Amino acid sequence: MNLYAWVLLAALAIAAVVDWVAVARSQRDIETLAKPAFMVILIALAWLLHADAVSYGQQLLVGLVLCLIGDVLLLGESTRAFLGGLVAFLLGHVAYIAAFRRVPSADPIWVGVVVVTLAVAFVLWARLIPTMQRSWRDGGPLVLYAVVIGLMAALGWATGHLLIAIGGTLFLLSDAVLAYDRFERPVPHGRLIVHVTYHLAQFAIVWGLLRV
Repeated sequence: MNLYAWVLLAALAIAAVVDWVAVARSQRDIETLAKPAFMVILIALAWLLHADAVSYGQQLLVGLVLCLIGDVLLLGESTRAFLGGLVAFLLGHVAYIAAFRRVPSADPIWVGVVVVTLAVAFVLWARLIPTMQRSWRDGGPLVLYAVVIGLMAALGWATGHLLIAIGGTLFLLSDAVLAYDRFERPVPHGRLIVHVTYHLAQFAIVWGLLRV
């Protein structure tokens, strides 16, 4: 790596820590700047690592931009903003799935594939499908989102690259905590958990894909 990459890595770490502290202290004005800043820096780092030179890197860049859009939308408090963020992240996961399918793969880590698949299947069966049966409008989008992000996380393990697998699973965990905190009951320090796991997930996915 060159000097510019190290500078971006340092800036990325600073943006993440500033965002975590802002979330912990409920400083929404700082969070509004720090959260998108993390993704902007990560996109710049991915580009500097020549993501645009390979097909899976190009799909990664599309996913990162969509996640940045989702981050900005989720800074809003309205239901409309939340749904817009949900759509942006859904499309971002689709882009990551495309990237995972094209990255040079190693031997799949089957235990991870099985565990993630069973966990998502249980949540679908126990919580989301019954919600969808009561109201398609309330449950349908959540079922679709859970299936897509579950597939993304499972494919991370199927690539055989541990860092990609960890990133996909952390992303799944982040969204699971977000959903539980929003739709079930408040999770202690829930927003902080969501942000920390999300940032670690995004970095692990980028670093795992581009350092294969």
